[in-house]
Amino acid sequence: MKQIRKSAIVILSMATTAIVVVACSKGGDSPSPNPPAGSSCASKNIVVNATTTNAAGCTGGTITVSASGSTNFTYNIDGGTFQSSASFSNVSAGDHTIIAKDGEGCTKSATVTVAANASGPLFAAVKAVIVANCNSCHTGAAAQGGQNFGSDCNIVNAAARIKARAVDGNPSFMPQGGQLNATDKQKITNWVAAGGKYSD
Repeated sequence: MKQIRKSAIVILSMATTAIVVVACSKGGDSPSPNPPAGSSCASKNIVVNATTTNAAGCTGGTITVSASGSTNFTYNIDGGTFQSSASFSNVSAGDHTIIAKDGEGCTKSATVTVAANASGPLFAAVKAVIVANCNSCHTGAAAQGGQNFGSDCNIVNAAARIKARAVDGNPSFMPQGGQLNATDKQKITNWVAAGGKYSD
């Protein structure tokens, strides 16, 4: 009888210990007053939309963002600084990444395409010359001399340099395979003289 009573005490003691351990474990798993941002963000359905106006090549486009699903949004474009305004101006043609961030730091991104207005005839003529004679060396990440003519904006920004090398031969003539013909040189001269803009 003493042996049975002793065994019952041991079992009761073990059961009490187990109950204490479980109770402590539950206390450790209780919700934190400041849950990680990720968990609160996962429950949100933030939606980002944008409207655009066309750009004149390098500049002039606009993007207006609208976000829903939360509050106190700020916005950035292409990894820039966040701003309270939902409008971006003087945007170049092409694809842009817009990010909306709410007051708790939750973010949602969207890709927005700004279309380009039709270029002016002088620029179009020069671009055709560039594509035919220069793009084999001056496009991509390894463009020679750091001059990448793969975008309209880059061609506009390099207007003076293009004329210096392709028309004036300063400091030497380009392209390397031989000088442009007189007609193509005149196209560049006319474009630069008109202002060297996308709209010319």
